[in-house]
Amino acid sequence: MKKNYFTIVFVFCFAFMGIAQNTVTVDASADQLGYAAVFNFDGSLAFGEPWGVPELQTIVDPANNTMSLHPNFNTYGDNPTDPFWVNQTSLLGNKFMRMETYVQSTELVGSPLTFEGTVQENTLQDSGYVVFNVNNGPLLGQHQSVPAGFGGAFTTDGVTEDLVLLLDEGSDPDPNDGCEPVTNSGDLAGKIAVIRRGVCEFGFKALVAQNAGAIAVVVINNVEGPPILMGGGDFGDQVTIPVLMVSDVTGAAIVAELDAGNTVNSTMFFTNYNMYAFIKVFNSDFSVLKDVYAPLEDAGTDFSFTFDDVGDEDAFVQYGFGVAGINANPADEASLGSVVVTSNTLSVSDFTTINVSLFPNPTTHNINIQSDKQITDIAIYNTLGQVVKNASPQATNFSVETSNLNTGVYFVTLKANSTSKTIKFIKQ
Repeated sequence: MKKNYFTIVFVFCFAFMGIAQNTVTVDASADQLGYAAVFNFDGSLAFGEPWGVPELQTIVDPANNTMSLHPNFNTYGDNPTDPFWVNQTSLLGNKFMRMETYVQSTELVGSPLTFEGTVQENTLQDSGYVVFNVNNGPLLGQHQSVPAGFGGAFTTDGVTEDLVLLLDEGSDPDPNDGCEPVTNSGDLAGKIAVIRRGVCEFGFKALVAQNAGAIAVVVINNVEGPPILMGGGDFGDQVTIPVLMVSDVTGAAIVAELDAGNTVNSTMFFTNYNMYAFIKVFNSDFSVLKDVYAPLEDAGTDFSFTFDDVGDEDAFVQYGFGVAGINANPADEASLGSVVVTSNTLSVSDFTTINVSLFPNPTTHNINIQSDKQITDIAIYNTLGQVVKNASPQATNFSVETSNLNTGVYFVTLKANSTSKTIKFIKQ
């Protein structure tokens, strides 16, 4: 078995070279601990504390040696009327949570540590929520919305612009429903169009706004109650801008502000979930942390990364997995999905490593990479696990421009066939 192989390698290296190298993989039978770091949407820390693994929504299956990682649902489910946990207007989770499940060890201290495994399933990838936020005035804050089943994708960067009420030639039944030729195209260009639900198809009215130059669409429901999922009809496949619906109450408040001559600026964006593996090393009182991360990617992909910043102060090693994102509505558990990890199934004869050097580190303009294998793909991630840059160098020696990255810590994952390696670097 692979685990035994690495034990032999460890003994061999220690005996003949005086250098210990440990390797760990997913072990669902090990004692798993949990921790939650809970943040407000402005980025400030609300609190951080140990949590029970079941409350983290992590399902540990020793029989199949798998761990299933989910967004956190219980904080929303247990507290649906508490504004601390649930935004009472948008009805979305009101906290950003980093939920981590891990094994803690003192025996692994003092040696480089490689953590590897396999992503068996990942249906959580690209799942999340669309947020509609008003940025000024009496409507400031999030509002309940439902993204359309057609149109352009909502992004994590989002679309931010002023709202403009669409006007058309027809007053029967509504001059704002986009079912007749538009009369204020000049006002809509580069803005977010506000359109009432009416007698024509949702896809048609969104396309009318798009052709007038709008960069996104907010449809107001004309039926009492919450917004609904809109279908595109005959024209939806031509719509390339984001489209969402708000309730009749929210829509009426927006129109009242616009009719009064007030500016209503809004943002619509997608908040997704980031899944990652990590190694953390602490000193004796947990006041000093050193860490390294690797994103959990598509189903069937392996991860392998190494912590090698070994120091005399090291006292505890933690290795495990995390899911970061907003606390979710339990009603969405099935649709959001999960990520399932297990031990790396490569045989000893199939296992290879990539020997890579990265310099300069820290860097200001670019990183130079030299490898003993041809690197087919690279991806650079920020500390939230978001991809900020990728490339397919198909080379052993190459440079990657980093001048457009913000100052901070990043992780570059390099792939060579079925093998990958993740290295941390600092952008100054």
